Amino acid sequence: MGNVAQDVIWPSSEEDVLVRAVYLYVGQGDATIFMVKDGDTYRVVLVDINRDEKNGGIDVPKLMEDLLEDDDGQLVFCNTHPHSDHLRDIEPLSDEVDIHEVWHSGHKPSKDHNDAYKSLQKVIKKVKKKHGDDAETELRASSVAKTMGDGKYFVLWPDKAITDEIADEKPAERSRRIHEQCAVLKFGDGSTWAMQLGDADRDAFEKNLMKKPRLKAKLKAQVLGGSHHGSDTFFKYSSDDEAYKKGLKEIDPTYVVISAPKRSESPHNHPDKDAMSYYEEQVASKDDVLHTGKNRKSFICDIFSDGEFEVRDDKKKLVNEYGISTDDDDGDKKKKSATSNARAWEPAAPAVIVPGTRVDEKPMG
Repeated sequence: MGNVAQDVIWPSSEEDVLVRAVYLYVGQGDATIFMVKDGDTYRVVLVDINRDEKNGGIDVPKLMEDLLEDDDGQLVFCNTHPHSDHLRDIEPLSDEVDIHEVWHSGHKPSKDHNDAYKSLQKVIKKVKKKHGDDAETELRASSVAKTMGDGKYFVLWPDKAITDEIADEKPAERSRRIHEQCAVLKFGDGSTWAMQLGDADRDAFEKNLMKKPRLKAKLKAQVLGGSHHGSDTFFKYSSDDEAYKKGLKEIDPTYVVISAPKRSESPHNHPDKDAMSYYEEQVASKDDVLHTGKNRKSFICDIFSDGEFEVRDDKKKLVNEYGISTDDDDGDKKKKSATSNARAWEPAAPAVIVPGTRVDEKPMG
């Protein structure tokens, strides 16, 4: 193909990939590409978007422009919740590529997050004007898989009841409960799935999802995009609280991908040490918890048509090509290399292929 995004991300016809999930390195935030086979091409869903210049995150609009250069793709943009680190650069994205549909949680935020929400609403208006009112979808949980091309996907949260309940709250309470209403989705087919949690928290699972047997039964996934950039909010209410792990055990992932910079680079100290230890306890080896910011890599999960899957890293190819530039002393833009992205006392690590496990019917370590 003609550019780095296509070479790294777009599956070749020989690979027999049913679903490809690409967990991008975007610094302090989230952006995950799901590609679902549809005949001779792929449907593309971008779940969340972020721009983190400080930590050299990937320029997602530019990457998506290159990725879809030779294919209409019928891009879907999905926002798990309207926080800025899941929506930053949504308007530039809509300028670079043709978004056919927008999916979102239906959360109406307080004024603290109004800028991100306004950007989302502008894009929704633009997309609906071009593609019709059906181009906007408020996500609603269902235990029934939806078909997309040759594959399937589930929307597992939020349901209508929690959306309506939170909408009736005062602004401060709506703000507090935004992660309780966060969208949870997974893509795949049969018994093999890749899941994205967004920033879904303990309340979303303990008080809601886990109390709905039909939804709980659909939580299994081999590859999990870990919640809230490795925050402990998926497990705890406070630092001294006993951790709630039943949601993670129900998902039972083989691999967990954490989207965050290094802890020393994160304004929120993500990923949290306790949370990382809980993820490591769940999988077969701590090496199966993959942290995008550790070496500024993106991770690719392939689910094949026969139900097997494998996970690997991108050898830093995406951040090397699309890492966001910063101003030099003269005010000129310079692209950061993988080496200059690393701290001075940390040499750039060599690329390592994550040992992928091709499995049939059940996850393995």
